[in-house]
Amino acid sequence: MNDDCQRYLEDPESNAAHLDSCASCRAMEEELSSSAAHRPISVDALPLAPWEGASHRSWPLVLGGLALLIALAAGLFSLAGISPLTLLGQLPSMDVIASIARGGSAFMHNAPTEWQIAIGAGFVAVNALLFILLRRAPRGVDA
Repeated sequence: MNDDCQRYLEDPESNAAHLDSCASCRAMEEELSSSAAHRPISVDALPLAPWEGASHRSWPLVLGGLALLIALAAGLFSLAGISPLTLLGQLPSMDVIASIARGGSAFMHNAPTEWQIAIGAGFVAVNALLFILLRRAPRGVDA
């Protein structure tokens, strides 16, 4: 590669006359100008994405977590000495739950100003954090 080739590579339009004198640059130009859409692509040579053909599935993890949660709840019920069915019989009616929900919204309207400001600031902070995290460039699996 000489200076004429370098100038052609930097600005091919102004140095188009260089192709008449350099066979290697002319061959490179012909190769680049041929349409890539007409070339056959060997699909077998393409790398697989991480999720294609992967044998790892997260369902065993979910089922294991559920089993651990059930075992923890059963342990806590036996430690407390009560039956889960007894607890289900003591649940309040839907009318009581609905009145608690309505009362909760009334509580927020009558909450101190500092609490309302803190809740608003927390809302803005959490959403700003999510916005920042979503704006970051994703990292690949091998990064």
